[in-house]
Amino acid sequence: MPDSTELTTLAELTELIDYLARTTRLNATEATRVVDDVLTFLNETPEHFVRRRHLALQALGYSNSAIYAQLTTDLGRWRFRAAPYSERQIRRMIYG
Repeated sequence: MPDSTELTTLAELTELIDYLARTTRLNATEATRVVDDVLTFLNETPEHFVRRRHLALQALGYSNSAIYAQLTTDLGRWRFRAAPYSERQIRRMIYG
């Protein structure tokens, strides 16, 4: 459930939501959900991305050294264009 800040942001995006509802098969509720999901995705911090991606790669059976190497590569080309992180910095994001 979006908080009040997200609802304000979505209210401000009414034109986009209306456009999506008009030009796709989405109804207004579905278009609102898509916009909310996109905004949430784009607002993810590098730290949250590292923790989320670490869990996903662990579930696939990757070793920690392979995960750190993959995370370094991912961070270099991810949407937030994070500064290069050392393996130590990545471990601190994951484990605190």
